[in-house]
Formats: sequence, C-alpha cells, structure tokens
Amino acid sequence: MQNQTFKIVFDINGNDNGPFAAYQAAKGFALKNQNFEIILVGDTSNLDLTNKPNNITLIENKNVQSDPKNLRQAMKEDCSMNVAIEILKNNQADAILSSGDSGCYISALTFKCGRIPNVSRPAFMPVCNATNGNKFLFLDVGANLVVKPEYLYEWAVLATSFYQVMFNKSNPSVTLLNIGTEEYKGNEVVKEANTLLKNDSSLNYVGFNETRDLFKGKVDIALIDGYGGNLVLKSYEGAIFTFVDLLKNRIKSSFIRKIGASIIKGAFKETAKVLDYRNVGCAWVFGVNALAIKTHGSSDALSYTSALNNIKEALEKDLLTKLKGSVNEKTN
Repeated sequence: MQNQTFKIVFDINGNDNGPFAAYQAAKGFALKNQNFEIILVGDTSNLDLTNKPNNITLIENKNVQSDPKNLRQAMKEDCSMNVAIEILKNNQADAILSSGDSGCYISALTFKCGRIPNVSRPAFMPVCNATNGNKFLFLDVGANLVVKPEYLYEWAVLATSFYQVMFNKSNPSVTLLNIGTEEYKGNEVVKEANTLLKNDSSLNYVGFNETRDLFKGKVDIALIDGYGGNLVLKSYEGAIFTFVDLLKNRIKSSFIRKIGASIIKGAFKETAKVLDYRNVGCAWVFGVNALAIKTHGSSDALSYTSALNNIKEALEKDLLTKLKGSVNEKTN
C-alpha cells in the first residue's frame, strides 16, 4: 500500500504554544512523504507559508470549544476539532490528529465515527519505549477513570492485534498492572479481568505485573484503568524531567564532572532518546472506528512528527481494517 495516496486531517488549535510547531512538523513530513496530503485545520493566519509544500491544504478556523466540560454543546460548535472530525467522518481524510481537549476529542470521535464492533469503550493508548529497546502498548491512560473487567479484556484482544500488525510479533505478551503479582491482590475489577484474560487461550497473558517493571520491556501490552494509567504516565514524564535537571546541575557543579560528561556524551544522548516521551509523542484513540491520535497539549515539532509517522505506518499497514477483522474473527 506504500504507493497509495493518503490524507491526514490535523487540528492545529489547542496547543499551549500555538500552531507553529504543528505546521513545522506537517511541513517536514509533507516534504518527505509526497504520497500524503496534510489538511491543517485551525488558526493559520499568522503562519509563515513561504515554500509551503503543495501537499498541505489549509482550512482557517480560529475557534476552540467554548466550554469543554459541556460535551453536548462542544460537539455542536464551529471549532477546528469538529471541522476536522467531520472531514474524517465524511471519508475526506484517512486519519486524524489533534492536541485539543481530550474529553471533547474522544467523545466527538466516538459519537460521530462510532466504535469498532464489540468494543465497549475507547481508550487512550500510547506506544512507549522500554529501556531494553522494545516497544510496549500502555492503556488506558485517561479516557476511562472507572472501568469494567470486560473493557480490559476487550482492549487486550484489540491491542494484541495492533501489536501483531504494527510490530510483526505473532504472540505479544499481555499483563494487568496491579499492586502486586500475587493472585489474591487487587480490587474486584482487576481480579475479574484476570479471570477473563486467563480463560482466553488465544491471548499470551502472563498475569499481574507491578508498575515499577513497566518500562523494562518485559511485556508488550500493559492494561490498567484510565485513572491509574494517567498517574503512571505523568509520573514517568515528571521523573524523567527531574532526573535530567538533577543530572545537569550535578555535572555543572564540577569541572572534572564536565570533562567526564563530555567523554560519555554519546551514551547520554542514546539514553535520552529512549527516555524522551516526545519520541512517543502521542496516544492512539483506541477502539473508535477511525485512525485517530491525540497529542499532548504542550507538543512540540518532535512530538507532532512522531505522531505523523505513527499514522503513516498505520495507514500503510491498513491497521484499521485488520483491527476490525480480528475482532470479527473473535466473535464469529
């Protein structure tokens, strides 16, 4: 499918730093991928459009939701996110990207595009870097603060298919994150989900794991409720920032340390690349009947570029069709 032409609609409002990083990433991506068209929806009036690639289209819309807490009203407003989702819904684009309000985004996508059959609730799912070089899927990270056991089971089935398609691994491992690895630990939701997962022999379910082992790359798919998942992800981001700041300050405090740091500069860069959450850059809106990615509200050009590359790979591998096919096989 790599010679096929694809369209990505990109809602560039809602970023803490304005639309410039989004345009910078889109421009770089468009220049490298001539078979992709990027439709930018948002406040484009102040962008420097010098040498704008021909495969970038602009739709001017300065509006964001007036009251994100009022989801019913937000979905009716003339704002960039809704315009972008309508373009996707009407099959004028193959995938969507936004860093706007998370609740409005997942609600509008679910309402307008629907869910993949037999998926009760969509989830936010980043593809994370492990310290051993592997990738792992982590869900949910904020869409569902309260979950049911069947949600976790359904996500495991769908995430297994995602991993098989995107990373060409036939039998990815699945774990439930818990406060301990013993069978008797955890709340009733986790215990019931554990039973559902164990009873499905088609899943490579390895039981409980603790969050401290999450980024070691021992498992391919990690399941948790959205409340806990969001706390884990933001704690990870905060810990990395704190560690980097602490390390820089300690190095600057001594001339000898500065010399030592310069000697192992390459190792620092390689480690930083693995740990930098911007190289993840995004979370899939997983379970909606669309290819949709949500980026951080403070995303920079690197984060957006990572998200666009994720979408590119998913489109070229026909991910959505294969996900729906795997769910149909499971239920037939």
